[in-house]
Amino acid sequence: MKRIIHFMICLLSIFCLTSCFDVVEEINMKSNGSGTIQGTLNLSKSKTKVASLMKLDKIDGIQIPNQAEIRKEMAVIVNLLKNTPGISNVKQRLDFDNYIASISCDFQNVQALNAYTNTLSKHFKAKINSYSSYSYDAGSKTLKRNYKHSTEGKKEFEKLRPENRQSFGQAFYTSIYRFENLVAKQQNNLAKVSPNKKAVMLKVNIPDLINGKVDLTNTIVLK
Repeated sequence: MKRIIHFMICLLSIFCLTSCFDVVEEINMKSNGSGTIQGTLNLSKSKTKVASLMKLDKIDGIQIPNQAEIRKEMAVIVNLLKNTPGISNVKQRLDFDNYIASISCDFQNVQALNAYTNTLSKHFKAKINSYSSYSYDAGSKTLKRNYKHSTEGKKEFEKLRPENRQSFGQAFYTSIYRFENLVAKQQNNLAKVSPNKKAVMLKVNIPDLINGKVDLTNTIVLK
């Protein structure tokens, strides 16, 4: 799972015990290729179960991180991003009442957006940058997400008990891209253009993503 929710790595130990959660990646991009990115991990649908789990030290051999450990890990991530070229205005939010965590930052250009991914990839040794990257042509106003399925997440997922794997049916990954210009066209059959034509959303079931049944690759052309 770390290849999807890399910036919340300290919470991975809870996921195999928590069936309902959402991972949301939002990118707001300007015409010149700069913008903001925010990643959110939302466990609120299972907050009662998560609250119970976090009172424990370990369960079934899985170490449960406490609030202090999660805050420490988030501080490390924030500091790394603040020192990444082209990245600024790094912010984080941890809501331990509803179990929602998010981190956001501004990126100067698409190279900085990829540097954001590369920074986290190195920190977590997750090879994130080998399967997901972006490119943007300001002249043609074309944003491309290059995606290649990785078997790493699938191997980790298959280590879970069958009943735990089945429970992930209510876990979803959503990517949202928002633009200043209208969207002329986009190429991912699973994605949808918003009614105002200024955003593209793709929501997929996380087990399908882990098992390579869906593809995040997309080319979005703006007017």
